[in-house]
Amino acid sequence: MLHRQLQNALEEIFGTPFVQEALGQAELAQVVIYERPKDFKRAVLGFQRLSFRDEQQRYATGLETELSIALICALLDEPTRELVWELGLNYI
Repeated sequence: MLHRQLQNALEEIFGTPFVQEALGQAELAQVVIYERPKDFKRAVLGFQRLSFRDEQQRYATGLETELSIALICALLDEPTRELVWELGLNYI
């Protein structure tokens, strides 16, 4: 249930087509997380600090596409979530 609510929220922020495309690019997300952990951390923390949907949508619009894909997959794709855990990226 929580997973579906999170997916619905991300679809509202990023748009349903983009979230679906992002989930189809989990391998790219994992590469981004592995090769650019500082950029990924900055993207996650920047997104997490926002409370309102309109702020989150504006932030998502300015976020680099690869980092958006990594963020979405880190939250919704199980293998990507496992990678985040393995790398000790506890801030997500």
